[in-house]
Amino acid sequence: MKKNKNFKINNLLWPAAALLVLVIGAIWTNAGVVEHAPTQIRPQGYLPAPTNSRLPSGQQGDTASPRTALMMQEGISKVVSIVRPAVVGVSKAPAGQIPAGTGLTYLQPYSGSKGVVGSGVIIDRRGYILTTFQTVGTANVVQVTLFSGGRRQYQADVIGVDPNTDLVLLKIRAQEIFPAIILGNSDLIEVGDLVLSIGSPFGFSRTVTMGIVSSNRRRLNIDGARYPDMIQTDAAINEGNDGGPLVNIKGDVIGINMACYMPDNHYSGIGFAVPINDALEFINARLGA
Repeated sequence: MKKNKNFKINNLLWPAAALLVLVIGAIWTNAGVVEHAPTQIRPQGYLPAPTNSRLPSGQQGDTASPRTALMMQEGISKVVSIVRPAVVGVSKAPAGQIPAGTGLTYLQPYSGSKGVVGSGVIIDRRGYILTTFQTVGTANVVQVTLFSGGRRQYQADVIGVDPNTDLVLLKIRAQEIFPAIILGNSDLIEVGDLVLSIGSPFGFSRTVTMGIVSSNRRRLNIDGARYPDMIQTDAAINEGNDGGPLVNIKGDVIGINMACYMPDNHYSGIGFAVPINDALEFINARLGA
């Protein structure tokens, strides 16, 4: 009986083929294409650390994204820490119940159990404060509250009103050095710019909200007064934010919060600020710049 040569060859090939399969499998597994790790229970809220080791070549994760987000967060936190000490509460004697507005309306100070409270921002270290006419009304003297370094209260005189912008300049009755904010250039803002609004909405002092510039040249007519280039933003602005600053991502004041759109008294996410450049002539004349 003749032996089959093919049978011998096949007997030799089978071990080699099996070994080759094992080698390929080991390489495949070590390369991370096929990897079965035991299931692990993670603590609630656990987020795995980002890794690029298992992504195909040319599709590595963007490690700059977390870094960029962290830098942005640190930048915003720094801006807030610089600006907040210069934001003050502005109070006046109650003048009766403030009527509820509908639609496009001036921001009003918040009238609560602690009195009527609006906002303002110190623009000069000598104690000059910028706020709105709606905040102070016809008062000649108001009370301002500083929240940095402990709650401190001062009296401040109304030393000027700008009829073109309805902005008011106050002067604190004290010979001290106060934390002041830097005035920016509102002509440079663009739609989409990040902005922060700081004030005392509903009496919650120095509340910070963030949004973007929705429009940088919005024409408005409020109670018969025309404003040609108001800044529109979706940063939350409510009663008590009147007179507070709208600042850019560098922490410079680019506007003073002044109006909002509240159809049927419902918050709509549409607020308006007077561009700071519109009041520069008024400010410089009063500060002697």
